[in-house]
Amino acid sequence: MGPVKNIILVFVFSLQLCACQRVISVHLNSGATKYVIEGVVNDRPGGSRVSISQTKDFSSNNVFAGVSGAVVTIENNGSVYPLTETSVGVYTSSALTGVPGNTYGLRVVLSGAVYTAISTMPNSVVGIDSIYVSNGTLTDKRYATVVYSDPAGTPNYYRWEQYVNGRKEKTNFLGNDEFTDGLKIRTQLDFNNDTNDATRDVRTGDSIRVDMINLDSTVYQYWYALQQDADGSGGTASPANPVSNISGGVWGILALRGFGRELLLQGRNSCAQDRSVERKIRVVSEPQCRKNGVVVARLRAADGVGIPGCKASGK
Repeated sequence: MGPVKNIILVFVFSLQLCACQRVISVHLNSGATKYVIEGVVNDRPGGSRVSISQTKDFSSNNVFAGVSGAVVTIENNGSVYPLTETSVGVYTSSALTGVPGNTYGLRVVLSGAVYTAISTMPNSVVGIDSIYVSNGTLTDKRYATVVYSDPAGTPNYYRWEQYVNGRKEKTNFLGNDEFTDGLKIRTQLDFNNDTNDATRDVRTGDSIRVDMINLDSTVYQYWYALQQDADGSGGTASPANPVSNISGGVWGILALRGFGRELLLQGRNSCAQDRSVERKIRVVSEPQCRKNGVVVARLRAADGVGIPGCKASGK
């Protein structure tokens, strides 16, 4: 009976290895359409705009058409700025420039409903001290690193926008000073190029511009939630809608953004430009400051002096 018993055990084990595949179709109910309102007020001239679109079902494409016909205004200290629809669903004002510390109110009248929001531009506007390019951790890909000094004693929230050869990187680069209050900080703007899109990579001779944007806590949480939903790091089975500061049952945000110093690192010309002081710096120590044609020098923005190890001179 021993051999027979062994044959039976092998047969039973083989059955356990067999599996059936069944295709399960998930039918999602259509949700009610909501408006999405995203307003931005910058501390730069002509940087105020509001975009209005509508949500779509999960199975629809990701092309969101703009919504026309809204009456959009932004109020500050008794002054009301009307926004003009310059393209479908996009409303802008060239007269409104944000001021750090000021509070702004958004009012949108659309299809008989009124949507409002209030937000305050951060008082402290922090800029980039320097920028350089280096390899990422455990990879030969290269990323920009920004160096900045965080003001002590106040919560600060940051977002960086990176442009490679004029093309904006779609990753949301975010940071705060919860554990770095008052310190000099180096933040590498690394990201996951899962589609292997070569235009997103930092390569020899590329020009890189990084804008540093100061946010309030609500706007930071909005972008943070979007980031977690996008990369699947939110810790939930399904994505959740980000927090909004706009009343009336719509999605979106009114963001007051204070721009700090922006830096442009030009690889082909070995040149870094600080636009806030309109001064160009030329790297002259080629062996120490260039690797395969990509500038890796750390250049201070304020005075144009290279960090020890790389020499720099005005141009």
